[in-house]
Amino acid sequence: MFLLAAHGLQAQSRREAAILIETERGEHFLLAIGGRIINPVPSSRVAVGDLPPGRHALNIRILGRGRRAQVLNARVDLAAGYESAYVLEPTRRGRSLILRKVDEVPLARPLPPADAPTSCRYAMEQEDVDRVLRFMKDEGFDDRRLEIAKGEIKLAGGIMTDDLFLLMKALSFEDRRIALAKFAYDYVCDRHRFSRVFDAFEFSSSKRELQDFLYKQ
Repeated sequence: MFLLAAHGLQAQSRREAAILIETERGEHFLLAIGGRIINPVPSSRVAVGDLPPGRHALNIRILGRGRRAQVLNARVDLAAGYESAYVLEPTRRGRSLILRKVDEVPLARPLPPADAPTSCRYAMEQEDVDRVLRFMKDEGFDDRRLEIAKGEIKLAGGIMTDDLFLLMKALSFEDRRIALAKFAYDYVCDRHRFSRVFDAFEFSSSKRELQDFLYKQ
């Protein structure tokens, strides 16, 4: 009976979907999904989990800076077992924002491989990563955000590549992202997936610098 129940819970978790929406320039917005208000307090980053997969109707009210708010209605398709990441970015003229899908990350957290460092028995859990992201968001300076991320990774003793990617994306400047990737490399439990962090960079020079670092390891 217990095994059947556990199997049912695992199957249910695989059917869940999630969505993450953030603004490229830091504008705050209100999000409603299927008519349900998600964040009563405006925010520049909203994550929603435990959603049924399939098509969802979004209503996004973007607060303007000294001008009228923009209302954006969109329909998105969420895949079972994945978090779909979207960004609200300006149009070419910069007068309004559009919603663009940028990533799709598996919800299931991969287990460290058998040959992972011993410290990876204590890799950061999902709630740890969410907490660190909140701490980083509350800080106004990238240098402080970087120190928070490095300190938490060192304290935990290990981190998965997908979680490191999220912490890197929480930094605004490329050089800080590079610094975090280099620092965290010794703590990454699934190094065979480390190339995933290259997606956090916008400039090819940043990717080359990290590639040079890896070559020397």
